[in-house]
Formats: sequence, C-alpha cells, structure tokens
Amino acid sequence: KESFDAVLDTHSGPIFGGGLRLVIPGGPYLEVGAWRFRGDGERVFVATGGEVFRLGIPATITLTPLEVTAGWRFRGLRGRRVTPYLGAGFTSMRYEETSEFADSGENVSDRFNGYHVTGGAEVRLHRWVALTGDVVWTAVPDAIGGAGASQVFEEDDLGGTSFRLRLVIGR
Repeated sequence: KESFDAVLDTHSGPIFGGGLRLVIPGGPYLEVGAWRFRGDGERVFVATGGEVFRLGIPATITLTPLEVTAGWRFRGLRGRRVTPYLGAGFTSMRYEETSEFADSGENVSDRFNGYHVTGGAEVRLHRWVALTGDVVWTAVPDAIGGAGASQVFEEDDLGGTSFRLRLVIGR
C-alpha cells in the first residue's frame, strides 16, 4: 500500500479483464481469468524514516494476474435468479515497472505466484445474461521488497482485495 501510494499517489484503481467459467451441474465450477491494472506516477526515493522524495522521472506500474479458480455455486435464491458462490485458486502475477528514461537494468518485469479466495453472487438478468459481483482477496508473497520503496516500507506482498463487477454471457 505505502509503496504504491508513494509512486502512484494511490494504492487502488480500476482493473479490466475477462475470463471463462465452466459450470458443472450440481454446483462445482472452474474458472480461468486474466486482469490488468495500470498506473502512472513517478520514481521516488524513500529515506530511512519513510519520507518520500519525488524524482520527477515518469514511471508506469502494470500488474497482470492470471487466475485459475475452483469453486462451488450454491442453490439459487429468489426463484433461482441469484446464485451465491465461493472459490479459491492459484494466481500468477506479472509485475512490470517501466520508465521512458530508465537504463536497461532499471526497468522491472517479473512473474510471481500466489493464491486467492473469492466469494460473490450471480444475478440472472435474462436466460443468457447475468451480472456477478464478488470480492477477491489475493496473496502474492515475496514478490517485492528487495529494493526501492517497498524495501524501506518493508512490503513484500503484491496481493490485496479487489471488488469485481462482471457481465456474464451464457448459461
């Protein structure tokens, strides 16, 4: 949180993506999805006491998680229009930090593994159209913290909580 606040002036923002969900009759489901967060800010120097100094060098941070989720859809409510679900799975997170004027060794691009849990509900609007709303908590430990702002702030996890609203096409 503090590292992203220092570089991007925020630790949250919109994510965009999509996926495919296979629903097995009786309740289980399997889902694959990819998302993307991108934020522009500037490189910083963080003093030992936590004071942040902006360096005036534009920087872009991009997070691209690939998720595989297995879960359970519960019996529908309100005449089967609302279907709650819970799931858990594997997360593979790509972390990229780039700057237009950086030397070749200053840009970062790496992939880290973690896990996530999710819960939400699907609201059927039409036979082939639904909306889902869910909360996802993700942990990607030991991904950052080796240098820069994340090292000073003692942060090492790229995970966090996201709130998602999705349009579903299909049954």
